Amino acid sequence: MRMARFRGQPAAARPRRGLGLPALTALVAVGAAGCGPNTDVYVDLQNVMKSHITDKDHRPVASVSCTPHVHDTARGDTAHLRCVVVFKDGTSYTANASIHNQNDGGRHNMPDLYSWDSPPPE
Repeated sequence: MRMARFRGQPAAARPRRGLGLPALTALVAVGAAGCGPNTDVYVDLQNVMKSHITDKDHRPVASVSCTPHVHDTARGDTAHLRCVVVFKDGTSYTANASIHNQNDGGRHNMPDLYSWDSPPPE
């Protein structure tokens, strides 16, 4: 298991199940307070993906664009998105991504969990 850190929150990459081809998924926890109160969660996801793939996977990312534009997730819900990642060398890939709001049951002030399909090998 690979561990990553973003804005002081722990994260891990793990295999994703249920896809036709085996794919790795990066899983990153981000504290909502560190992203600003008025930032849409899809923008936070795009920024986390760009930073993580550039810094941890050592593949410089030019841009990340995710749809649908999710403004927030309800307690305990998960939003599913498709993200196009364009690398600085001009190549790209499309990743399935999700934003999971961990605040459910008796838990409060938990960070959102962001996950996405890892880039294919170079």
